[in-house]
Amino acid sequence: GSYEDDIDDSFATESVSPEIALFYAAKAGARKKYIEWDLIKKYVNYKKSSGCDVETVLGLIELCSDVMVEEKLFAERPGMEEIRNEAYTQILERFIRIHLNSPMEKVRYALVLDKMGKSAAFDSLTLRLLKEIKECAQVKDTREIILHTERLYNKYFSDLAAESIMEEEIIKKVEEFERQEVDSSFADFLFEELFKDNKIDAQVEQSIEQISGAFLIESLGELKSDTPSTTPQVVYVDEETAEKIYNKIEYYYGKSYLSPEEVNRLQQKVCTGIHLGCRVHFTDGVLRTKSENMFQVKLVSRHKENNLSYYRQKPRVYKRNILRLKQTILQTMVAENQKTIIPADHGVIVANRLWRVGRSHNRKLFNKIMENEKGRYVVDILIDASGSQRANQGKVAVQAYILSMALTLAKIPNRVLGFSSFLDYTILRRYRDYDDSLRENENIFEYFAAGNNRDGLAIRAVCESLKEREEENKILIVISDGKPNDIKISKSSQRFIAGELPYKGITALKDTAREVRRARNEGILVFGVYTGREEELYAEKYIYGKDFFYVKNIERISDIAGMFLRRVIENY
Repeated sequence: GSYEDDIDDSFATESVSPEIALFYAAKAGARKKYIEWDLIKKYVNYKKSSGCDVETVLGLIELCSDVMVEEKLFAERPGMEEIRNEAYTQILERFIRIHLNSPMEKVRYALVLDKMGKSAAFDSLTLRLLKEIKECAQVKDTREIILHTERLYNKYFSDLAAESIMEEEIIKKVEEFERQEVDSSFADFLFEELFKDNKIDAQVEQSIEQISGAFLIESLGELKSDTPSTTPQVVYVDEETAEKIYNKIEYYYGKSYLSPEEVNRLQQKVCTGIHLGCRVHFTDGVLRTKSENMFQVKLVSRHKENNLSYYRQKPRVYKRNILRLKQTILQTMVAENQKTIIPADHGVIVANRLWRVGRSHNRKLFNKIMENEKGRYVVDILIDASGSQRANQGKVAVQAYILSMALTLAKIPNRVLGFSSFLDYTILRRYRDYDDSLRENENIFEYFAAGNNRDGLAIRAVCESLKEREEENKILIVISDGKPNDIKISKSSQRFIAGELPYKGITALKDTAREVRRARNEGILVFGVYTGREEELYAEKYIYGKDFFYVKNIERISDIAGMFLRRVIENY
């Protein structure tokens, strides 16, 4: 199967049983493989804007998608059902109270018991709902999940005629799409048009992220006080499962542009300390490498088109920003590279000062030419591509594009990469390389946000190649909206690592700050652009010291980065 890149729940810890850890990893992968969560978000957003009860819609989505995912997972890996039952049995023992106050809480509990072959006394509404939710075992894809959710919501939770009309509208639209003889990718675009809304509600975004990365059983009630915390830590799985995870990296993210030998050498240098056992994957992405994963190709194409659509809303404004930033950079470089001429007692003789000989005590008959050559510049732009950036994805892509275009037009070599983590892997997607043509900058719009972020490893891996550049002035600009936070999937054989810590909190902050200091000691100017919450500014200060800017308006990222570049050119 495939394996999810955004795992976050209370049972993903090194203290859990092998059954829980193994089912957790397999279920996470199946959720990624079979559910288009972006489409789910748009549907829920659409329902909220229509005045529907969002909590009920979310509950139905959670249950229906869970049934479909497990059915497909068990068909692919039959032995996983037995492992699921054992994992659920262990987890149920951890609850001190089960919530049964609402219809959705009752049917959730009924479904978990049904999965385990158990039963309990429930009212007729719960049993009818359970029966129809279980029918999702036969659905094929995300579109059918949405249709099934729509029918259930209007049948059991809505007395409003308007919402019944909405159901008819959705069903009619979908049936119309299915009658058209178009390829599957275009049909998906058509289906999305029904729920098209570029701005997803923040609450909806957060709720879907939680559903897509958690066990259904987690939300049944209250856990015992000694149950492990809900932060991602370290999951240990057997050798076979770990190898399957590793083999899927190129399938989901595209082939590496580094040879296996280059990757091994790099990992020996950077995957040390807290990153021991981690790996790095440098790729140009699925669109620019030969990929057999048509779902991922379609997904990235959709993200690219959405980002381009955001740029096309104000193309003239953005083009002016590019030209203005280019002029600022060029003018600063010209001013700083001008030669300074000062009178001196040695140097180049000035003929019209020779009269001073024997007549004046001023012996400065020469001019000294002060060269102000500061050398060449190279810039790396490293963008946080973790799931927390999803709401601002289009804005971030446009700002990175503006900054890179201005640098390219100013003849400054620059490289643009996005970083996120997929279990043990830190994925570094290269959108533009140093010597690419201006046209290649459009690849920056392939940027999309998903997964976690292991900032320290990403910074160190990028700096390994940046420090080898010949330019005298090396600059790294890191655009991020939050604190480093990652999960780790490790082989059971790697448990010997003493005192292994989760990559979060102060541990992650210290590691990232250490890598920033290491880069600066190696001659790289590292600068942070922070777009997150004001109450978490302390983390950015801890990592970058005084060399960072807090940007409340994301559309000012390129301006802020331009100010930093001007300051660097003038003062370094």
